[in-house]
Amino acid sequence: MQQRKYRFEIKYRISPEQAEEMRAWIQRTGHLNADEHGEGGSAAYNVHSLYLDSEDWGIYRETRAGLQQRYKLRARCYEWTPNARVFLEVKHRANEFMWKTRCEVTKPEAVRLVNGEVPLSTPSSFALENFRGLMDRRRAFPRVWVTYRRHAYVGGTRDLVRVTFDTRIRAALPTLDMNEPPEWYALPEVQGLEILELKYTGSYPGWVAEMVRRFDLERRAMSKFRHAIDLITDPEGPVIAGRRQRRPGLGAASP
Repeated sequence: MQQRKYRFEIKYRISPEQAEEMRAWIQRTGHLNADEHGEGGSAAYNVHSLYLDSEDWGIYRETRAGLQQRYKLRARCYEWTPNARVFLEVKHRANEFMWKTRCEVTKPEAVRLVNGEVPLSTPSSFALENFRGLMDRRRAFPRVWVTYRRHAYVGGTRDLVRVTFDTRIRAALPTLDMNEPPEWYALPEVQGLEILELKYTGSYPGWVAEMVRRFDLERRAMSKFRHAIDLITDPEGPVIAGRRQRRPGLGAASP
């Protein structure tokens, strides 16, 4: 059985100006390095996650209720090409602890799996069976896309600290072929903001505490999954910049 790697995860909503100052401070102090997967040697890349849920929105309801024992099911990729790598992930939460299982598959294999078919070429693993088992238990299927631009930094002993800045967060209706959806909808809750996520394993590093004090950060929960579901199931559509947006429409999800 795969060994669990527990971590803490804290989120903040900050302004773009504050995010720029923080990124400059991170680079200046040298506590963290740009994520190796950043584009062109930078810290930035795109993230596209297709979330799964049951017909009655069970995972969404547990997230909205703030249950301390819960999980999310998603297929994550970083580009829309036919040969893109896809990662089938289960993000678990138990009280203040988080851990994730992740299995890499081809895009055609991912399409088969999220549509409830058996794998053709992916060897069995704990991460794959964890994903399939929870998906089957929920009878879960694709429900919403979430995309955003991420700046990611890692550091500390064995890279046990990770700091990410997410912006341009948008949602879309699911596509069963896992191709890019034709239309995206900006999340109104984070318009004009960036989401800072601080993730660490083990003890809280002193320089992280300094960063939190220096930039006067105030912890605030933010579930992209939950707000994306709220957006695409709103019967009237969200109001953004004073205008009522066209309803995406996917069926009610409110408890």
